[in-house]
Amino acid sequence: MNNLLIDIGNSVIKVGEGGSDNPNAKLIKRFPYSKKSFKKDFVKNFKLNKMKSFDKVGISLLKSKSHEKIFLSEYFIKSASKKPVFIHREMKMPIKIDYSKSLGNDRICNAAAAYKILKKTNILIIDLGTATTYTLITNGTLIGGLISPGIKTSLDSLTDKTSLPSVRLSYPKKLINNNTLDNITAGVLYQSLFTVERIIMEVRKKYKNLYVIATGGNSQLVFKKTKLINVVDKNLVLKGINIIISS
Repeated sequence: MNNLLIDIGNSVIKVGEGGSDNPNAKLIKRFPYSKKSFKKDFVKNFKLNKMKSFDKVGISLLKSKSHEKIFLSEYFIKSASKKPVFIHREMKMPIKIDYSKSLGNDRICNAAAAYKILKKTNILIIDLGTATTYTLITNGTLIGGLISPGIKTSLDSLTDKTSLPSVRLSYPKKLINNNTLDNITAGVLYQSLFTVERIIMEVRKKYKNLYVIATGGNSQLVFKKTKLINVVDKNLVLKGINIIISS
């Protein structure tokens, strides 16, 4: 069976495909998310007639996007005669959840994929997107985590609220620099890097043999500068959707 997978995040929409007999997922395309123009952008970017036939449609949608949910249900029922499956915590999945009902569906998908694929006792998932989230799984149970501003979110906040110039996110050659552009990029990137490393070290004090997986659009920015992250998988949410709707 072929599954169509859609991850609608805070700033990006990812479309992928996967099979019911395989936990992996392939990214087909990605495009920006905008609340104001969501319907128009989705129809423009989502060329249903150019995609493979599929048996199921799985969607991870943030709980705040109720209007998008109505639109997507109507769209797939009308266009493909398929009722999409929206991920929620009551569905059958490979993990247990010890977290309040406010837990985001993207974090649920990340956790389901990481545990199913890695089969490790202690796993820390770091999702470096619009927000940077840390999600801890131990003995197959999602027990909690942290949420902090994402790298680009921190940069935008800094430049929007000051007279500092906008910059491209890339590491300067040195930590300490004598020009403003490098001061900004070093400050934002190394602040994020050092925070990630310290959190990993603190979690490892209690949870031995911790396996760390990074995902999200900014994951490579941190991964290439540290040895504390084991692996990067930018399609983790898509894989989680595929695993959950195939259960």
